[in-house]
Amino acid sequence: MAEADAELHNRLIYYVLPTIIVCYITFRWCGFKKAKFQAFLCNLVCSYVHNKFCKKEKTLLFDQMKNYEKSRSKTHAAFTILEIGAGSGMNFKFFPSGSEVTCLDPNPYNEKYIIDNLRKADNNIRLVKFIKGFAENMPDVPSDNFDAVVCTFTMCSIRRLNDAVEEIKRILKPGGHFFYLEHVAAPKGSWIRYFQDKLQCIWPYISDGCNINRETWNILDHSNFKEVQYCHFSASTWLAFFARPGLYGSAIK
Repeated sequence: MAEADAELHNRLIYYVLPTIIVCYITFRWCGFKKAKFQAFLCNLVCSYVHNKFCKKEKTLLFDQMKNYEKSRSKTHAAFTILEIGAGSGMNFKFFPSGSEVTCLDPNPYNEKYIIDNLRKADNNIRLVKFIKGFAENMPDVPSDNFDAVVCTFTMCSIRRLNDAVEEIKRILKPGGHFFYLEHVAAPKGSWIRYFQDKLQCIWPYISDGCNINRETWNILDHSNFKEVQYCHFSASTWLAFFARPGLYGSAIK
């Protein structure tokens, strides 16, 4: 544990603390424009980060979605998707051509970037609606309404994840699929988990509610979905090593 403590100390001093200070100063400087700044930052950075550190897993996940879309009974109805925590719309380019997408996000400033990135995706995706809201309670979304629900790097910051998972199941059509890709807790006893547990006391306050050591798979395992499957993976990052453990998969209603 002495070596782990030394490694923890070095990374804390040279990497994590400077990041915390920059985030704190930025948010204080932005003041009431924090949500606007977050939307700008999401559009600027998130797509690069996702493609840099988990491109393989993201491709595999959305290949599953495309296969599911092709396997549906042949109807004239469009493939309907609800994306939770849509951010700037960085996932649109992965969606099946011709899909109809509804975006749910608590930050209204993301809508502008969603519209811009929808245009850039160039795969005949139609934005049905942007809903400002939270996954734990979606009263504006009818039950049995979507073929697929998508959630990437969002379950970590959902306040009541059990409620959100039940809402996701409610709004899916029978046989509908929930596709997810998230960073999660490292295995207990590992030095990364040790660091995550220490960092958790401050991390949600500087990362807009993100929980760095959430065992998301436990909630999925105990959900009421008919079938749940997922794969653990390690993202290819050394700087944000505490966010390296990941999970992607799907659940069927």
